Amino acid sequence: MAGSSEPTRVMVAVNESSIKGYPHPSISCRAAFDWMLFKLVRSNTGGFHLLFLHVQVPDEDGFDDMDSIYASPADFQRMKQRDKIRGLHLLEYFVNQCHQMEIKCEAWIKQGDPKEVICSEVKRVQPDLLVVGSRGLGPFQRVFVGTVSEFCVKHADCPVITIKRKADETPQDPVDD
Repeated sequence: MAGSSEPTRVMVAVNESSIKGYPHPSISCRAAFDWMLFKLVRSNTGGFHLLFLHVQVPDEDGFDDMDSIYASPADFQRMKQRDKIRGLHLLEYFVNQCHQMEIKCEAWIKQGDPKEVICSEVKRVQPDLLVVGSRGLGPFQRVFVGTVSEFCVKHADCPVITIKRKADETPQDPVDD
């Protein structure tokens, strides 16, 4: 929309690092966020409204980080509370960055399969653009691991920009992030 005074709404999918642990963002989503700030937003901070989505994947067996197969309802409540806190710390990183730069933003957490939830949220929120990080996996690794970014490019109802992590930031095992 030429001449529109509405800010550009950019959804950014963010996730935790699998190698640095909470509350650090993954290498890929941090690279995508940094790229967006330096290449899109630049000094036009009032022209953008950033929408941060973190999708938590429910633990399939319910016994993540537990030393025993015996569990009580309280154990499950503690696990749910811990996951919620981890997600909030992750989003806090991005929200703090935006507030320091005076960029309007929102952040929220959903649960489920990241690729499905991201595309569903794109439909619901209708951003102008979706920015996602990509680990840059090779074809063999993509078969076994799959990629959220590829799925979003094919299925999201808005333009999608995928940003690969820098070669010098790739961990020993490229599946890690």
